[in-house]
Amino acid sequence: MQEIKVPHNPDAEMSVLSACLYKPDLLARAVVELQEDDFYDPRHRVLFSALKSLYNEASAVDGAILLEYLKKHNLLDKVGGLNYLAEVFDRIRGSVSLSLFEQHLRIVKDKAIKRGIINTFSETIRLAYEDEMDADNILDRAEKEIFDIRMRTIKSAQWVPVGDVARRLLDTLEARVSGDLPPEAVLTGFKKLDEITGGFRPGEWIIVAARPSVGKTAFVLNIHRNMALDGIPTAMFSLEMTAEALAMRLLALESGIPMFMLREGRITVKDLPRLADAVERMMEMPFYIDVTHGIDIFEIRSKARMVVQEYGVKMISIDYLQLMDLRGGRGKNMTRAEELAKISRSLKILAGELGVSIVGISQVSREVEKRADKKPTMADLRESGALEQDADIILLLYRPGQYDKDADESLVEVDVAKNRQGSQGTVKLHFYREFMRFADWHEEDGSIEEVEEDVPW
Repeated sequence: MQEIKVPHNPDAEMSVLSACLYKPDLLARAVVELQEDDFYDPRHRVLFSALKSLYNEASAVDGAILLEYLKKHNLLDKVGGLNYLAEVFDRIRGSVSLSLFEQHLRIVKDKAIKRGIINTFSETIRLAYEDEMDADNILDRAEKEIFDIRMRTIKSAQWVPVGDVARRLLDTLEARVSGDLPPEAVLTGFKKLDEITGGFRPGEWIIVAARPSVGKTAFVLNIHRNMALDGIPTAMFSLEMTAEALAMRLLALESGIPMFMLREGRITVKDLPRLADAVERMMEMPFYIDVTHGIDIFEIRSKARMVVQEYGVKMISIDYLQLMDLRGGRGKNMTRAEELAKISRSLKILAGELGVSIVGISQVSREVEKRADKKPTMADLRESGALEQDADIILLLYRPGQYDKDADESLVEVDVAKNRQGSQGTVKLHFYREFMRFADWHEEDGSIEEVEEDVPW
């Protein structure tokens, strides 16, 4: 039987170490990109640890300084003695190039990641055979470790001249003007909101927040529906509602039949053709829902990857963030604010990794109710300031009619409180609660256009 070898490349490891001795800028790069455990040979791990220590002490590093460090810390024998150290010194000399170094570095990192995968699944198999731990716990552990490995594959940011970035941006804008390139952003379908935000861009982490009963879920559902009508695939994680409750909201929105009539079954034969038409339109929508309750961040990551790969979705929403767990409810050593901060950061990374917009629906604090001005602010985002810090766009919904009996009951104000890529401002929308429908506000008369009674919209 042929022996299976653990993935490693001693020549590449030695070349990286040698290059770091001759080119200080390459040592700086290696310190950012690599960890000690990325080196398979224990001698190389000790050498890299020594190089890192010297680098962190802001020392100039060469062969003599490294040798002195190893002698001082009694590490010379652990790196193979003077003979092996001489092999490392002589590996490349002064002829190393950046491109060659990057190739060697990628090889070292690739082998290390493969070893990590092997170790993770070997341990997972062992735990499964032992049959002492719940399957959910084993899967959770494996997914966490694979997630950590995945984070290692994300390439560190490199310094680039701003002029090069500007040149690429100009090329993109020129291509869009000429019609050669489709816009990256997906539009919400609300004219004034899209004018302010420019739509939702790939990689953006977006927060939609409000107090209960303002209509934040319905608002996001309307965005999904508007995108679906434009043929843009989207997906929604609903952590609170059933699939039927979510579909009923969309059916009310699409058919123009009030929610209470659908919920209570108060429909007539006359309503059936309208419902059938609405269902037919819904069946054509590239809109996908997942109603797994008690879901954690790792399961969301896995499912998000699958739905993007399988259906090509451009936007994913989560309703709502306060119902999420970090690790299936097992983040017991953290405060809820710390747990939510990690969830927020993970979702922001996921948006960039998948190249989609991710929308998180969030509650705002009860402290709003104690103020004279009931409009929520970013400081009211419930349980975590990390949401305010991480988000690219924050939309705060406010319905004046909840507090002022003279206000228009259908008015909802959408405050674009944060927008990294554009301006801020407030947008007025109509919210027809019985139909779960949001519509652009018409300033001239404060209403939407009239339609025939038997036509949904």
